[in-house]
Amino acid sequence: MSHRTPLLKVLGACALLLSTAACGPSPEPPAPQPTVPDEGTPPPDTGSPPDAGTPPPTQAPPPLPERASCSGLTVSTGTYEWEVLHLGYTRRYRVHVPPGYDATRPTAAVLNFHGYSSNALEQEYVSRMSEVADAEGFLAVYPQGLDGPELGLGGSDTRSWNAGDCCGQAQLLQADDVGFVDALLADLDTRVCLDTKRLYATGLSNGGFFSYRLACERSGQFAAIAPVAGMESLGACAPGRPVPVMHFHGTDDTTVLYEGGNNVPFSPPYPSAAESVSRWALRNQCNGSADTTYVQGDSTCVTHTTCTLGASCTLCTVQGGGHTWPGGLVPPEYGKTTQDLDATREMWLFFSAHPRP
Repeated sequence: MSHRTPLLKVLGACALLLSTAACGPSPEPPAPQPTVPDEGTPPPDTGSPPDAGTPPPTQAPPPLPERASCSGLTVSTGTYEWEVLHLGYTRRYRVHVPPGYDATRPTAAVLNFHGYSSNALEQEYVSRMSEVADAEGFLAVYPQGLDGPELGLGGSDTRSWNAGDCCGQAQLLQADDVGFVDALLADLDTRVCLDTKRLYATGLSNGGFFSYRLACERSGQFAAIAPVAGMESLGACAPGRPVPVMHFHGTDDTTVLYEGGNNVPFSPPYPSAAESVSRWALRNQCNGSADTTYVQGDSTCVTHTTCTLGASCTLCTVQGGGHTWPGGLVPPEYGKTTQDLDATREMWLFFSAHPRP
């Protein structure tokens, strides 16, 4: 763990709320262009708000090929730091390969995106995902966003993800982070034996916002998502198929407000946690009201279960919870971290039940 300010920007909390002086003026927005769906024909009613000016997504590559087995791969159990070149940038990602990994057998992977101003290593510690990966046998992948100096805007320790309408320098300069994920997956697929029908995305804060973008634009690649303390904030969303969603959020989060807000500089208002999940319940053509599926202490989850292709939608609410990862490392400066709900273990149960059709 870095020895900077205590867990400092691990969650991208205070730094997420950038000041104008810190960031400088926003560049001219690109000219509006038509939205390119990630694949297929989107449903006639996506449940999305009108286009808020988000630039068009990168055209999705074909999904990674499915396979029954792998050969010629040599990576074994351990933690690795790998790089891939994308649009002239050296992009980095960290991979934890669990004990018992078999290089011939396709294995599920979870991409876990850090918050604003954090990094891959801090996200591994905060979420404690490698511990669950060891117990459950999946690959834990921690991509790293570009820092201010790499982008030519702002200081160091400002890594961010372009989630569409959020956040930081990556959003201001329209970094092609979705394209980076495409390149990462293509590179990862040459190193480890991926089960390409069981690729999942999660993230904290800015990383949670970004996982929603991947559901909108890469539904052909990702089977399900589980954002933590991050909303859907994309001007237009055209998934090619229903995507299961599990969202975690604390009611006392003062950085990304549970009820939605307009407190992120250079960004339009973002929806509430409930609205973010409801949009996906609409897209996934879920019927009926949500059922309570988890109750423990201060934490409750409600789930829309009757949905097209079984693409259920869950909202897990932590009463009094802060801008934190439920069950994860405890940074008191960002509010309460509940121990009544382990987001990493619960999302893995959710992911396990939702391979890509």
